[in-house]
Amino acid sequence: MRIALRTSGGRGEYELAGSHESLRVHDVFDRQLVLQILPGQKIYTNNYVRRSQGKPRIRLQDQHSDKHIYLILAAILLLPKPKREISTTPTGKLQLYKDNFSVLSIPFDVVELTASEMTVCPTQIILSNSSEDSVRLDVIERMRLVMSVWEAASANSNDSVSSLLIQHRTAFNAASSKGMLDVCETLRLINTELDDPLRHIIKHLNLPDTEKFAWMGTHVAEAEEALAFGEVNLENFRESARNRVKTWRQIASRGPEGIRFSNDVKSAYNNTCLFTGFRLPKTDLTGPAGVDAAHILPWAEYGLNRISNGLCLSKLCHWAFDAGIIILDFDSSLNRYTLSVSQKALQAESHGLIDLTPFHRIQGAVSRSLLPKDSANWPDASFLKAYNAALNL
Repeated sequence: MRIALRTSGGRGEYELAGSHESLRVHDVFDRQLVLQILPGQKIYTNNYVRRSQGKPRIRLQDQHSDKHIYLILAAILLLPKPKREISTTPTGKLQLYKDNFSVLSIPFDVVELTASEMTVCPTQIILSNSSEDSVRLDVIERMRLVMSVWEAASANSNDSVSSLLIQHRTAFNAASSKGMLDVCETLRLINTELDDPLRHIIKHLNLPDTEKFAWMGTHVAEAEEALAFGEVNLENFRESARNRVKTWRQIASRGPEGIRFSNDVKSAYNNTCLFTGFRLPKTDLTGPAGVDAAHILPWAEYGLNRISNGLCLSKLCHWAFDAGIIILDFDSSLNRYTLSVSQKALQAESHGLIDLTPFHRIQGAVSRSLLPKDSANWPDASFLKAYNAALNL
């Protein structure tokens, strides 16, 4: 499913198109669009799907004070300001400059649907200009870059640009679309060349021009691909949620930070699987370790690679955790972690599709002896809650 730009009398109109599993456009009229950039967080946009002349148009709750969802998303990702009228953008090769492009399409996953809201997780943004030159911006890649400059700004908070970035992060954490719009506009104005504000920020903070910054989250997109992207999405809700978490983890695991995270988690758990208690380190006789450092979520003031955002798990338990077969919860009333087999997995077992015998044996309270010695490194309960909610466990 996607938000699509349609030309109408020379002025762009945004509407809904495509499908998500069995969900169709006509099923979501009169719902507010709510953005979820990271699992568990909601950013209310006051943009609604309304039936207008038989079309699923996106309309503002308040024409004077609210902003269109494509502008909110651009502010979150620190993009230059896009134009709504694609016909007035320049021709030729698309450049990430102010008023140089339009948001043609925003493919998204549907995270949750209620009687009044549709929570969506944008996966891509297709940008285009009047000569139909297009690029595809990966939302998760771009957000990871934004988080990198947040982190760098925290170490240099006396600098004016850094101070603005800290305000941007605060507004994001508070789910304040107005706060992000205001700060992003200020950062755009500081950039006198009016090109990509994020590129200007990276240069200002003297961050190394590494591979992760090189393309600023953008990829080449053919015109046909741009038009079709997100038109039909046949993934079910559970599968798309799992894929979102998987993509976040892949990005968090790249580079030296990911290697350090893996080593730190395994060391904190003494190379012992939290679920089974098996100690499976790398040895000269057995080769690679039999445990993995698994991310829970890229969360927590966006310290993606904190030990408390990780679990040390055997290969089998890592798979079972990712697949939603085994659920790790924190019981705050008893101050303990518990393991259980999910209802969906039990249902699969009842139909003879899977044998869960090894996992039935490890259900119940997790022994404190298996947790890191430093309680600050224990799995963060809020991460687990958000992860389980993301997979609807």
